[in-house]
Amino acid sequence: MSTLRPTGPSRRHRSRGQGLVEFALIAPMFFFLIFVIIEGGRFVFYYHTLNHAVREGARYAIIHGPNAVDGCPSGPPAVNSEACDVDGDNVRKAIEEAAFGLAGIGTLTIPNPSYYGPNGNTNARGSNVTVSVSYVYPPILPLFSNITISAESTLVVNN
Repeated sequence: MSTLRPTGPSRRHRSRGQGLVEFALIAPMFFFLIFVIIEGGRFVFYYHTLNHAVREGARYAIIHGPNAVDGCPSGPPAVNSEACDVDGDNVRKAIEEAAFGLAGIGTLTIPNPSYYGPNGNTNARGSNVTVSVSYVYPPILPLFSNITISAESTLVVNN
């Protein structure tokens, strides 16, 4: 009795390119998912950095009220005092220093801080100061367009 052998290619030879085809089908989705996760992580980092910078700017503004120890209060002066940072340049500088991770990557827009409250629009103790910042986030994936992130912090002047 003789054993019959198949005349066509063996099973091993027929599946030689199967792994390559499976990789070609799955790899684009896998790499896209990895890049989306990286992009999401970058966005959360920039969002957190922007919020931290705005809080630092507001903190600078409330500490440098009309009775500031360094002699350079921020904001519009109260009735009988002077301010050397009426335009909020020092507050903007504090925001830029705290937003070190955003430097040179997108567009950071910092308007003047606004003061309001029971003492009018001054930096007197008990007034509120609002600091706001907007940032244009440039994604690394070309599928997404630029995203504008805004942050705002309101605190009470306590000095």
